[in-house]
Amino acid sequence: MSIIGDSSAVLEFEKMLPQHQSAITLLNSMVQNPKVNKVYWLDLACGKGQIISQLNENLTLDNRKKIVYQGYDINVEYSKLVTKIASKLNFEDYDIHIGDLSSFDNILPLNMSFDFITCTNVTHEIHPQRFFQIVLGAIKRLNNNGQLFIYDMESLSNPELGALPLRGADIKRLLDIILKSAGSSFKVSPSTWTHRTCKGWSLVINRNYLDINNYCFDNSDPDICIPLNNEIQNILYEKLEECKRVLKTFTMYGTETSDEEEQKQIALYEFWALHKALEELV
Repeated sequence: MSIIGDSSAVLEFEKMLPQHQSAITLLNSMVQNPKVNKVYWLDLACGKGQIISQLNENLTLDNRKKIVYQGYDINVEYSKLVTKIASKLNFEDYDIHIGDLSSFDNILPLNMSFDFITCTNVTHEIHPQRFFQIVLGAIKRLNNNGQLFIYDMESLSNPELGALPLRGADIKRLLDIILKSAGSSFKVSPSTWTHRTCKGWSLVINRNYLDINNYCFDNSDPDICIPLNNEIQNILYEKLEECKRVLKTFTMYGTETSDEEEQKQIALYEFWALHKALEELV
């Protein structure tokens, strides 16, 4: 499954999305710590810079000066825009990296680690196997007290070809398998959110809660990969059966309302995405 163009939404400086508010609230708690002089932040799939677009209002000047910001995105034009925004925020330092999201752990310098990593509105655009490889890479890049913040949609108001939204419960199943296989007893607790046009989920992973070393998160370790891939397959087949039931109902009885027609279209998009994802399982 190819990446569908993460962060394709129009950048609106007057509008801050809830997921970005949540991320900045976490960041603000870090930079307010008087014992902290620098906060190293990696913004994966930074897109057009929506998350930093209002930092001059969200954070004080003194706190912005503590931030060492690293943006990462595949889109060259977006990266130019983020560079322009970052240059006006008085960060301690900043840099923007360009590359496929799946390759970030190989592109960033090996010795680079972070206090804060954000990854928003990306999960539905990437094959689940690739996404959880990204999660493993992000966990390994966290400092001892670092935090990983992830947000995505459970449903899309406008279906995208190839997009495959996962539920918060799906994310929990898969992350719990990763952590248990790696030797951690920590269990994630995604929060779910109902917005005006869609539903979403978010989670925060605190590195010091995991209580295991980075070498335990080898993304090629069969003790992690085999149970993870098996569970991904289970979830995809469960979602496919659910999708088939919805489409069978609409085929038999038709659609009577605009809401039902919308549900049918969503199910058709998801049916195609699920088949594609199952074909691409490694």
